[in-house]
Amino acid sequence: MVIVREDKGKAKASTAEEMETASENKEPLQIEEEMSWEWEKEGDCLSTDGDDDDDAEDEVKAVIPDEPSAAILGNCGVISVLFETPSGFAIFGYYGTRLLEPDALQHIWADFVNVPEQSVWLKEFQPFEDKFSTINRDTISPVFAKMIKKHTVDGQTLAVGKEDYAVVIDDHLGVNCLFSPAVEEMMWGLEIQMRYLVPEEKSELPNGDRFRMSKGMSAFLLDHHNFNVKPDMMVTKRIIEMAAVVYECDRSVQKHDISLRHAAARIEEISHIKTQGWDLLKIATALKLICYTEEQIPSARQLFTKQQLMTLRKDAHKYEDKFLKTPCLEVYDEMYSARKIRCEVAQVLVRLVEQAKKAHEAEEASGHEINPDSKKIRLNIDPVMIDELTELCTTLSARRKKRQVSQTLARVDALRRYTLISSHPLNKPNKPGILSLDIHPSQDIVATGGMDTNAILSDRLSGEILCSLTGHSKEITSLKFVNQNGLFITGSADKTVRIWQGSKDGDYSCIHTLKDHTAEVEAVTVHPSQKYFVTTSRDNSWCFYDISTCSCLTQVGEASGQEGYTSAAFHPDGRILGTGTTDAVVKIWDVKTQSKAANFDGHVGPVTAMSFSENGYFLATAALDGAKLWDLRTSKCFKTFPPCNSDTTTNAVEFDFSGKYLAIGGSDIRVYQLANPKMKCRVIKTLQDLSGTGKITSIKFGVDATYIAVGSMDQNLQIFGHQSY
Repeated sequence: MVIVREDKGKAKASTAEEMETASENKEPLQIEEEMSWEWEKEGDCLSTDGDDDDDAEDEVKAVIPDEPSAAILGNCGVISVLFETPSGFAIFGYYGTRLLEPDALQHIWADFVNVPEQSVWLKEFQPFEDKFSTINRDTISPVFAKMIKKHTVDGQTLAVGKEDYAVVIDDHLGVNCLFSPAVEEMMWGLEIQMRYLVPEEKSELPNGDRFRMSKGMSAFLLDHHNFNVKPDMMVTKRIIEMAAVVYECDRSVQKHDISLRHAAARIEEISHIKTQGWDLLKIATALKLICYTEEQIPSARQLFTKQQLMTLRKDAHKYEDKFLKTPCLEVYDEMYSARKIRCEVAQVLVRLVEQAKKAHEAEEASGHEINPDSKKIRLNIDPVMIDELTELCTTLSARRKKRQVSQTLARVDALRRYTLISSHPLNKPNKPGILSLDIHPSQDIVATGGMDTNAILSDRLSGEILCSLTGHSKEITSLKFVNQNGLFITGSADKTVRIWQGSKDGDYSCIHTLKDHTAEVEAVTVHPSQKYFVTTSRDNSWCFYDISTCSCLTQVGEASGQEGYTSAAFHPDGRILGTGTTDAVVKIWDVKTQSKAANFDGHVGPVTAMSFSENGYFLATAALDGAKLWDLRTSKCFKTFPPCNSDTTTNAVEFDFSGKYLAIGGSDIRVYQLANPKMKCRVIKTLQDLSGTGKITSIKFGVDATYIAVGSMDQNLQIFGHQSY
């Protein structure tokens, strides 16, 4: 962007001279220490003080002939790419001139972090059972040869991910092949996006959601920003995405280098202020001060001396024919925003990288890489995070104690008039059964998951299916909305947990598949702070995750190995976690120490569900023998609700948000009014199971208990309420 008016009295510098000047004056993209969002911790500060990866850059330059890129590659620079997947080979089209750019190794990795649908496209995918017979040093199978020849025209280049492939394809098929460090970066990008770019590939990558770092990404984090990474360590998709955000922020700033250096020279010439050593944001701030003298800039006093501020404002009129006001403001706003985002994202990235490093060190200590299908080593929660968690819990507790019962809470007489309002067929009729449901915290959307392996998001009023989430291979046992960032979590009997990201148009896409459990995942529960979540599994362990990083902070298991976890819920203060087991025990855990605080015995059969009351005093649990109410102050059961049908397990218990009402689901749904342990719990409404299966599986109160959503072993979501609602 042009921000400096051309001085007609001087010859305009050539582009080459400007580039040379910019290169000589290049400096770290570092935010001033005094700015409010700059980090103060040692090791957290981002800088580009590290030297460029000269060896890697020279390696790329060595393979670039001194000819136009498109002519070298043929076919106007559009190449074919042979990409190997776990079960076969795919051929893509790609604008290959990017591979021959001098700085390709530094930048190509970032091109693939978001699905590059416009720059790379799938031509064909074929599975091959025996890859060694398909291509080896001596031969290429006829089918594979036909596939390659079909998608490469005369003179077109084929990029390959292995040097051996380049040799044998060139020898046997006469196809010009390209293999280079830049091509390896591209292959890495295709690997991390394989799920989206090759939808027919059903096999998972060997390391699941963990990937090796590309050379370009490693150099960016290690050399440019001094992150404490090891080049050979595995990283999550989340780390890659966060690193790309930092990269884009850097690029947003650096693209203005030449113009801003030119402007800085004018400031030094006119106002006689030494600008040598100023970073780009400081120059942009000076331009805003000059062009908009009346505007207050919060960071100005921290960036400039009092004398410099006075001089810049006093000399503002001297620049009226030198700088373009609107572009100067646009550059400042863009750079300020980019720097702020970079700092915020990099704080998350520091934590993610540290976790990945610990996992890498644990793997090295064990002498081998941990199999993703086996139980992984999990360290304790970081002490800094424990302090943060303690503070959050204190805040939640204080907020809960001050909370008043909503004035719009449904009254008892309204609940007594509840009837079936609607019934919506959502799941597949050939695999009926809704096993779990949840209600969106701010929209009239209900999510259901069940036997057909899909999660369905539907409009509560109309029953219209808004989104169907596919990906699990077995039934969905538990699902939860996260009340921030549009996230949604599903747990499945296929041993995995999936994190879904919502978009503005209402669609959801899977951004993480977590494989920390080795048996069926039975429950997902989100911490009241919305910053963490827990999963429980039949593998006799529960995992504690950081939502912002989607990484497992700790995995807790029993030494006996005889039990499995079947349900879970957080206390409204977030200090304790309740888990139910296959052997009828309710276990209460201290979240900070991950140690057991209490065991509640008395149930018969697996504990199928649990719910804490909002007042923080009571816990409701369900099992084969019905439901129980526990007083957390005494650790005693003060009320038992026997099942109305002894042959049917009680599968659902749910407090409404006020804690005044409790719903219990077995062969029917019963709603109780709950006051305190000394008063009798009154049944205020019994709702019959209209599915015909006689098995209620899940219950959820709507806002202010104005309706109740019910799932059962048929395909229908049932909504009960008063007709006026």
